[in-house]
Amino acid sequence: MKDLKYITSLLLVLLFLVACNEDQFITEKPKDFLSPENAFGTEQAFVSALADIYLDNRNGFYSPGDGIGNFAILGVDVDLTWAQQDKEGVYTSDIFNWNTFNADDGFSKSLYARCYRLIFKANTIIGRINDISWESEADKNAIEGEARFLRAYYYRLLANMWGGVPLVLEEIQDPKYDFVRDTRENVYLQCKEDLEFATQHMYTVDQVPAGRAPRAAAYHILSEINIQLGDYQGAIDAASAVIDGGNFALMTNRFGLFKDFQWRGYDYTGPTEPWGDVYWDLFRKGNFNRSSGNTETIWNVQFEYNVLGGSTDGVNGQFVLERWVGGRVYWNSGWARDLNGLRNVYKDTLMGRPTGLGGATDYLENQVWNFNGDFDKDIRNSKYNIQRTYYWNNPESAFFGMPMTEDTYQQSLLPRFRSGRMSQPSFKKNVSLFHEDYKTQDGENSTDGRIFKDWYIIRLAETYLLRAEAYYRNGNSDLAAADINTIRSRANATPVTPGQVDLDLILDERARELHFEEYRLNTLLRMGKLAEYLRKYHSSTLENGYTIDDRVNLLPIPNREIELNTGAVLEQNPGY
Repeated sequence: MKDLKYITSLLLVLLFLVACNEDQFITEKPKDFLSPENAFGTEQAFVSALADIYLDNRNGFYSPGDGIGNFAILGVDVDLTWAQQDKEGVYTSDIFNWNTFNADDGFSKSLYARCYRLIFKANTIIGRINDISWESEADKNAIEGEARFLRAYYYRLLANMWGGVPLVLEEIQDPKYDFVRDTRENVYLQCKEDLEFATQHMYTVDQVPAGRAPRAAAYHILSEINIQLGDYQGAIDAASAVIDGGNFALMTNRFGLFKDFQWRGYDYTGPTEPWGDVYWDLFRKGNFNRSSGNTETIWNVQFEYNVLGGSTDGVNGQFVLERWVGGRVYWNSGWARDLNGLRNVYKDTLMGRPTGLGGATDYLENQVWNFNGDFDKDIRNSKYNIQRTYYWNNPESAFFGMPMTEDTYQQSLLPRFRSGRMSQPSFKKNVSLFHEDYKTQDGENSTDGRIFKDWYIIRLAETYLLRAEAYYRNGNSDLAAADINTIRSRANATPVTPGQVDLDLILDERARELHFEEYRLNTLLRMGKLAEYLRKYHSSTLENGYTIDDRVNLLPIPNREIELNTGAVLEQNPGY
């Protein structure tokens, strides 16, 4: 009887299985948490998915974390800055250790994975764009265009820095272990296809809020991609669509919240005086968006203090740029003490957080500014934008208002001073004018390294420099010089001649104009110049006599990716 009951039950189960629709039976639909299967039911859901990519981009590329490696892509420990010196002046804490750089490097692993994570999110939007009925075909195409722009933006980083990489254009729903590398050219071609769609369909700058990429951003990146593909006229045309399109213009006059700002100066003595210039204005809090009258911004990242989605305290959720490429004086740790033992104090305006790492190389501190005899002429190197002399600012000090020199510095701490830790320039674009209400342990206002302001991803000045590069590569140095001089004219710098224009001059001009804005590491790798520039300008390489070979002109495919890819061979770049 038990056997009969068992057989009957089994037959009923089998009958149930046969009667079921097989596809419906094996398809799982989550009901108590969001997933791609249930999250894309409305048009607003797609907008929210794009917002998630922008959030991930902000937190991943404009880091709220203290680790100096978070800022390596901006040029820290490349040709613009060194990492750390000990008290004898020896470089000790390089991020990359370029002479022994290998496929287990943490920066390479994290950046590679970050780009693919964001590509996956973009693929999900693109792949599900037709899952709903859209009220407007134009809105659907605009959302798809924005997702395709973002996908191209991250694939462009991968191709520039790693060369050929796996091209994944669909949402991956099951484990996959058989990725293979496509060619660098094919990756660029895919970027071009995505960007050409984006330039036809993305919302224009007057249709999107600050922080969201407009159509002009796609034209800008398309210009770069066309340069990489050798389509120089296409690059010129794409950049011209932005420059000549009527929506953007360089800021040439004082503007914004602090155009009438007055200050006593870095010595904190004497009467106040008008302070700043138009380049200084570009980097003041509240001046980054078009709503502030800034017609130079194409795409920027948004930070807000004490708001939902911004920052809920003085530390988390803010870009820590000031911490790593700020001034060189330790106010609060006891290093900056005068002959009588009195230390300097925190000041709330323009000084910035004193840093222990990230000092400027001689290339950025001196060499690029000595070009054409413009050291004292180029406003980007003015006292408003780069501070090179520090002053005793404690009113109780006998040296108040005097420069900090070896003659006034506590003798036991002079090795620190002489090593360069106390005399590196402070780049005021990286400094908050006011430090919100975050308090130090001493009760003073401070950023603690957070800049509490938005930051540029793409600025029109870079579009001019991209077009100048395309003109030069296309054999027209006259027009290349004209675009470079548009930037230099705003900076009150001596015009360049067509005969002076080459790729090195363009890279120098990018350093003068875009330091700590552009992804300098990406630019050097894109142009095949990283190894050369490390050998010429990287402080640790020069100091220690390292041998840097050309293999570093491509980053290594992370060993982790190669080892996990058990179903196919994921080839490594040469030399690693």
